[in-house]
Amino acid sequence: MTNKELILDCLMEDDEAFTQIVEYFELVAEIKISHQEVEKLLEEMLDEGYISINYSWKNEHDEYPYSLTEKGKKAWEEIKE
Repeated sequence: MTNKELILDCLMEDDEAFTQIVEYFELVAEIKISHQEVEKLLEEMLDEGYISINYSWKNEHDEYPYSLTEKGKKAWEEIKE
């Protein structure tokens, strides 16, 4: 899986904030990735329409969570096929 596909996978079950996405890379995917690289990927995926920001709540780190859009859900399903 690419790093963008891993972000889609991370967000498939629930909205996740930046800290949780970084933890997903480190703990679940066992991939070392810089915070700057994750930020860049999230910005690209926002621009491409795969994810959106959920402004209805913040986590304990004062971060808004990211959500999959319909386009992101479709892309994730195509990966899983």
